[in-house]
Amino acid sequence: MNTIELKNILISEIEKIDDASFLSALKTILDSRNTAIKNYSEQYNNELKVAEEEIRSGNFYSHEEVKDKIEQWKKK
Repeated sequence: MNTIELKNILISEIEKIDDASFLSALKTILDSRNTAIKNYSEQYNNELKVAEEEIRSGNFYSHEEVKDKIEQWKKK
């Protein structure tokens, strides 16, 4: 079953529902999906800003430094 067929089945089934509380529950599920995406995007952008500030402040390791640290950890 492809996406279009699934959407059509869902639309057909939703059109048959007369229970307002059930429809409200479906709407809540759909709304939460949109909210989760928005929240994830905001969190991602905020984390990027923090990371960029750390880089500007010189708070980072070079590739060579990271490789050296890994070698030190391997020896422990």
